[in-house]
Amino acid sequence: MIFEPYLDELNVISHIHKFNEEEFTIIRLTNTMIEKNNIDANVLFRDLLKNTGLVDYDQLQNGGNNGIKLTAKMLLGNTIESVPMNFYKVAGTRSDPRFSIYGIKNMSMLGKITVGDLLYITVAKSEEFMHVVILNTTRNVPNDDVLLGTFGIGGVEDSASRLIPAVKAIARAGFHPNSKGEGKFSPKDVGDTLEFLLGIKTNNSQDADFEGKIEIKSKMGKTLDTLFTLRPQFEGTKVAINEPIDRSRVSAFTRLYGYDSSEHENYKSLYITIGTKIAPQNRVGFFLEINEENRTVELRKWTDDGIKTELTAYWTFESLKKELHMKHPATLWVKAKTRVVDEVVEFKYFEAELTREPQFSIFLSLIESGGITYDWRGYTTPAGKYTGKNHGNAWRIKNKYRPLLFGSVEQIDLL
Repeated sequence: MIFEPYLDELNVISHIHKFNEEEFTIIRLTNTMIEKNNIDANVLFRDLLKNTGLVDYDQLQNGGNNGIKLTAKMLLGNTIESVPMNFYKVAGTRSDPRFSIYGIKNMSMLGKITVGDLLYITVAKSEEFMHVVILNTTRNVPNDDVLLGTFGIGGVEDSASRLIPAVKAIARAGFHPNSKGEGKFSPKDVGDTLEFLLGIKTNNSQDADFEGKIEIKSKMGKTLDTLFTLRPQFEGTKVAINEPIDRSRVSAFTRLYGYDSSEHENYKSLYITIGTKIAPQNRVGFFLEINEENRTVELRKWTDDGIKTELTAYWTFESLKKELHMKHPATLWVKAKTRVVDEVVEFKYFEAELTREPQFSIFLSLIESGGITYDWRGYTTPAGKYTGKNHGNAWRIKNKYRPLLFGSVEQIDLL
């Protein structure tokens, strides 16, 4: 189950991320969790433990006595408490993954935690050893000294100390001509011009734009923000059957599921936004579905009878998380105004936000709610050799959901 923080809890999480750059999971406490101390270890939490070498649930035998016992740190106000934990599978044939926090009922009686609190669980390194860290984002929030002593300060701050003054200087210099000169305006020109002014060469590198640590996104108005482009996988689908060459499968997808193009004669086009089954956001039957146990986000399509669905493509959690973190270890989002002087578009940068570590659990939650969608954009020939164009199929987020996805949002006065 994917939990969503309230606004005040989100502000706490945002502040924590000025110190913690590791992945995390969030769990909202129920009465059953506290009374029975038998908490579900969801797939994201299990992946966090496995990837840090602490617990691999796949290797555990059933039964609480066969679990792995570790001592976690619980940060409460200005104190750090050592808390024993047990990570195990329940006895019997179901093998449900669970964990227990020893003394959780006593903590509730003392008012340290209570039903409805949102626990933030992550890992940190201390004396070369990784350990679990638990924070309560609803009450008894740890102070900065405790956070600093536990996590330290991330490397993003160093890069930001050079980037932000440079962008401020550009903004305060007023309007700047389009770096490509005269010609038809393209929305990407606003970002290309800012990167030109910063001395960053335009490229399609997978690394973040500034010093490999901070991605720069520039735009005008309230359009959807592109998070990243990532082609799906097609193994086991009709596309893979029809097209054995993997690098041609994006074009094959457009050929198989596209429609006769009105803009490109004698071509098949597919320009759609894809949301969830509840809010698909297109009229051709495509939708996204999260498969937690398989750790995939599936791109599915209703069959012609409208009763069944077929798997048409998918992304693994691992590939999505890697791309999300690679492109957004931190992001500077810059807005610009435009004017035209002697047939040259000019840009004035006036507003910015700095966001830090994205939350993968919230990324999945926003797919489910429709806040994050996938755009398929391209056209190709209906048969024979593939010719046409793929415009870069992309994951996109609605502007109002950015503070929820990114754990830390810092408003920056450029002018």
